[in-house]
Amino acid sequence: MTTRFKAVFFDLDGTLRLPSPSPTEAFIQFARSQQIHIDEASARRVKIWAHQYWSQDALVSEEMTRLGEDAFWINYSRQLLETVQATNDLHTQSRLVREYFGSDYVPEVQLAPGALNLLAQLKSAGYILGVISNRSQPFTNVLTDLGIADWFDMTLAAGEIGCWKPNPAIFDHARNQFSMLEAAECIYIGDNYFADGIGAQNAGMMPIIFDPDALYGEEAFACVTELSELVTFL
Repeated sequence: MTTRFKAVFFDLDGTLRLPSPSPTEAFIQFARSQQIHIDEASARRVKIWAHQYWSQDALVSEEMTRLGEDAFWINYSRQLLETVQATNDLHTQSRLVREYFGSDYVPEVQLAPGALNLLAQLKSAGYILGVISNRSQPFTNVLTDLGIADWFDMTLAAGEIGCWKPNPAIFDHARNQFSMLEAAECIYIGDNYFADGIGAQNAGMMPIIFDPDALYGEEAFACVTELSELVTFL
């Protein structure tokens, strides 16, 4: 690989680590089981809405503080239902969604297909590799469980520094761990257009959106449906 890039940073959840079904896909499945009609356009809309919602840390924190945990999740469930234009007895339906996620949602978790080969290829070619996540706590154990902890030169959880994507400072903090590494020499790949794409762009990195559901269609950033496609940008 001959490239101007020297480092590749990854998002964790939704990019390297894939729950099946994802939370939003699980919501769609559960809502349909309750005879709530969700067509493909509505399914796409609610997935994009969820990405945008969780990229707004100040809003999420304010709502969690103001409402308390249980009411927060009921309110979030209601917003999901409203986004797919459900209208029938939203009070009851919101509580049912909350109860489902509180007791019955147990996704299978797997390493993203092709991730191991990609990491080996990148490491062999000499790239700096890192993971930047909006998790509140360090996650080395998660990477160990996925069998990929040893591939990375650094990991950073937002909670470690009190700074959350899309704030460009979290990307800067990760990059600054490597002497003389410029933002323009870095790729960041993540599934959230708003947190990962906009955040990385504002930090001067090249964003690539991992978009297996084809939600974004390269509206502003390069998109890949499989992680292995990343090498075409190097």
